Amino acid sequence: MVTAAALAGCGSTQNSPPAATPDPSSSAPSGSPDVDLGSEVVAHGMLIQKGSTAPVQICIGPVLTSYPPQCEGPTLGGEFSWDGLGPKRQNGIVWTDAEIWAIGYFDPDAGETGAFTLTQPLRTDPPAGMPQTQPSSGQADFPQLCEDPYAGGGSKSGGGPEADTNPLTTLLPTLDGYVGSWVSDGSSLFNVLVTGDAAAAHREIRKVWKGGLCVEQRNLPTEADITAAQEALGKQAKDLGLLTFGGDAKGSLGVEATFVDATTRGQILEIVRPWLTPDQVHITSLIQPLPK
Repeated sequence: MVTAAALAGCGSTQNSPPAATPDPSSSAPSGSPDVDLGSEVVAHGMLIQKGSTAPVQICIGPVLTSYPPQCEGPTLGGEFSWDGLGPKRQNGIVWTDAEIWAIGYFDPDAGETGAFTLTQPLRTDPPAGMPQTQPSSGQADFPQLCEDPYAGGGSKSGGGPEADTNPLTTLLPTLDGYVGSWVSDGSSLFNVLVTGDAAAAHREIRKVWKGGLCVEQRNLPTEADITAAQEALGKQAKDLGLLTFGGDAKGSLGVEATFVDATTRGQILEIVRPWLTPDQVHITSLIQPLPK
């Protein structure tokens, strides 16, 4: 199943469907481009000022959805005004609900969270040329893997709304070469990936689960591989500026960092190299290059 780890900093409390990893026959996962901190860069997120004498910060990572919200991010330098940004105020804290786009220079070594010096006025829309990410419905990424999910002794009644899935979810991680699993009908049709014998895994699962079931063999990192890679990254997460990292149900590891240059990318890939190939690691820099 899905695993994830969150590091100190702005951490999201919302869970979303994991991004799917393409099969080896398709294109590799695309990460964000490397950042050159000698050039102008772009950051976007909500703004927050935690007191009248506190610096304004731009929270480039996820946000804890309390009231007022809680988050961390680089401090803003340069000309700044709350005018036109629609700020909210509570208990001496000022923040924006809307994400703000900032253009300027980022210094990761200035203070605990780095400093972002503005070279242009803040804006509520992305700069020209910034890529637009469209949310996935999840259905195409996590489809039903077989034509007859009730083969091998299954039945629709065996996976009804009252069915006990605990034995199934307990069994899955113990399967030989277990990669991951997902539900494709919103309730009880389980799809399972393994690196070993799919037929043998199907028979084993049928001992505890009579509902919808599809099992497929693929040459992907196992859940154990992903966990080992996560643990190795966790030991150096602070030094690398990692914010979040976690695996998905298809043997891919997603990594988010404050900024990623060529050196940081190389360090991340070297750490996970015993378990994952570069095309199985999706690395995202939250501070991105300014499009030319």
